[in-house]
Amino acid sequence: MSDRTGGEKPAKKRGPLVVILIIALLGGGIWVWEEVLEDRVIPKRFGVVETGMVYRSGQLHPALIEKTLREHEIRRIISLRPDDPENPEHVAEIAAARTLGIEREIYPLGGDGTGDLRNYGRAVRSIVRARDAGEPVLVHCAAGAQRTGGAIAFYRLLVRGDAPKIVFDEMTAYDWDPDDDRILLEYINENMAELAHTLMQEGVIERVPEPLPVLDGG
Repeated sequence: MSDRTGGEKPAKKRGPLVVILIIALLGGGIWVWEEVLEDRVIPKRFGVVETGMVYRSGQLHPALIEKTLREHEIRRIISLRPDDPENPEHVAEIAAARTLGIEREIYPLGGDGTGDLRNYGRAVRSIVRARDAGEPVLVHCAAGAQRTGGAIAFYRLLVRGDAPKIVFDEMTAYDWDPDDDRILLEYINENMAELAHTLMQEGVIERVPEPLPVLDGG
């Protein structure tokens, strides 16, 4: 009896330790996937804005950049972050674009999606020109959530005339947070009129929408 009892006690002690070990392994596995492996396997926040023509993403990993550009027949890249010659991701993108004969345009904005409104205008104008020329275009920043979200929002609202709710939902789908990142929402709404007039003057859009779209998630 004592032998059986003595043999059971260690098993009872090992139970919680095994559970803790499994949780730690699972947690570690998730961390490794999200922080190390995911962007090497799946293009970061890659998405279709217009099938076969307009795409969006975060900065693509060097292991995926040329493959992704080839797969979607990208002919123009619009980057919303400044080039860094010391960054291997930038170096790989430049090399891939050179190899594939892809035009790259750089219109830097702040990491929170704010910045020089003229660069949003240039980005939207370039998207329209690429689309009209039948050249598939990729718009990206670093994460693919803020700056890219802003550029695509302006494009959808002012060029395509998409409903604000559709645009808002797309932004959140690509990890823009309407609570923590509300500064981008305010920036878009505050600058909607100015950008619309600029795009009209440049012939990118025929008229300024009336009423102006308001991005509020409603």
